[in-house]
Amino acid sequence: MDFDIIFIGAGLNYAGAIVAARAGLKCMLIEKDLDHLGGACLHEGCIPSKHLLHYAATLLELRKPAFQFNGLKVDIPAIQQEKNSLIIKTTKVIRNQLDRAKVNLMEGTGKITSAHTVEAAGEKLLARHIVMGTGSLPFIPEGIKFDADNIITSNEALNLESLPENIAIMGAGPIALEFASFFIANGVDTSVFVRRNEILPQAHPVIRENLTGKLEDSGVKFHFSTQISSAEAVNGKVSLQTSAGPYTFDKFMVATGRKPNTECVAWNDIETGRGIVTDSSFETTAPGHYAIGDCNNRLKLAHAARAQALFVVDQILGRKPAPLDMYHVPRFINTLPLSYARVGMVQTDLEKHHIPFNESTFKLSGITISRTYDATEGVIILYSDKENYLTGAEVLSPQAPDIIGIITTALNTKCNSDTFRKVIFPHPTLSEAVGRCAMHL
Repeated sequence: MDFDIIFIGAGLNYAGAIVAARAGLKCMLIEKDLDHLGGACLHEGCIPSKHLLHYAATLLELRKPAFQFNGLKVDIPAIQQEKNSLIIKTTKVIRNQLDRAKVNLMEGTGKITSAHTVEAAGEKLLARHIVMGTGSLPFIPEGIKFDADNIITSNEALNLESLPENIAIMGAGPIALEFASFFIANGVDTSVFVRRNEILPQAHPVIRENLTGKLEDSGVKFHFSTQISSAEAVNGKVSLQTSAGPYTFDKFMVATGRKPNTECVAWNDIETGRGIVTDSSFETTAPGHYAIGDCNNRLKLAHAARAQALFVVDQILGRKPAPLDMYHVPRFINTLPLSYARVGMVQTDLEKHHIPFNESTFKLSGITISRTYDATEGVIILYSDKENYLTGAEVLSPQAPDIIGIITTALNTKCNSDTFRKVIFPHPTLSEAVGRCAMHL
């Protein structure tokens, strides 16, 4: 064999390659564009989007009556330059880490053509193990005439040099809601078209209602139960045909999710469906061949992909890692001013699996600091099983992704509610609402 492990795709797969190489394995990392090390998260996803949302949140703060600013706007080109500089620097850091670990790099599109065989850049490479981490691509529904100018995805939205007067967004997931927050904070007339009659169907009804109301209060216009059959750019505008009639907007953003990139599979022994099919150890239907991250369609989150890559490498190294519980991977949406986060099994999961549970809800209006953060509609919800062990939590609050880390730690240490109630949270902080909520679990 030429290599111990070939990694295809250099998103969070790069983390696995570094660990494996440092452990003494001979590794090859194949990426179609070596300037894209770090993958979609770094270049078209969570890093640039959170950078833009940080400035949008600052803008919202400065528009409060306590500040005497009129017509305050952000300098979009300046923010774009800053964001691009951040991405370039981080890409260089990743490249340096790979070089120091002595990971072999190849630029090209890798395809598995037979057992333990990868073809890329005109070469045929062999490895004892192959790990695919090829990510995902924006999904464009039928009838949408995507042009990357008037009709865009999140990729183009992250690189806008100027903002439109109005925009329509198709979708109701994390990408749609985060960009709705960004655009409305920047004074863009923002409409969100949702084919269901609500957002976040997996969230607790109280959180769903409060988040919807908060976004509407900020100016976001929701069009619920509305199907979009077609979208086409006409004379510099976008014409939409919907079940509620025609609409015209300056720009139209498609945020209907992402589809797994399975093009690296060119061998029938590896089964693909809605993604590359894997077992609980992320091994495909061909032994010794693995798929991590978005391409296996289990959980499209960068931190989940990293955890999966490291888990697979630990298995290959014979370290016998504990099973990776995907329910214990925190999920979040950075809406403004309240964001949503969840971890573990929550109401919808527990009811689906017919698991008896206890539930405690605490409204952030019960702590004075919530008024400082414009967070009185916020909610903390904790869940435990009948043996009093925590099963999960939902958080609607500013900094919800940071707060959920507290409960994630408790879940992974198998903490019961009696022990959790003994935790002393700092005052005055939003996190103390978690302690208040635990008192009634």
